[in-house]
Amino acid sequence: MDKLSFIQIKQNRRQQKRAQKRAVTCDEVLFIFEKVLEGWPTIKIYNTLIQTNPTSYITKKNTETIATGNCKLYPSELTVEQYTYYTLLREKVYAYHSGRL
Repeated sequence: MDKLSFIQIKQNRRQQKRAQKRAVTCDEVLFIFEKVLEGWPTIKIYNTLIQTNPTSYITKKNTETIATGNCKLYPSELTVEQYTYYTLLREKVYAYHSGRL
């Protein structure tokens, strides 16, 4: 096995591990970003997610963390259009919290 394939395997394993550890779906992350930009408080976002999907593994702490823009989604988890939308939303969430938006 050459070095490049080893690095690719390692990177894929790391992405898979982090995605499983997140325990929140990509759709939930996008929903949280959208609602933060609309000005919703995090408790309202959390309650809405729990009411629409009672089997979700999301917690209040996860909601607060994701609401700051601190949630990494990988291109392999989303379509190209969804990933582009995610990166745009994430930049806007960072700008929103830094006061630039």
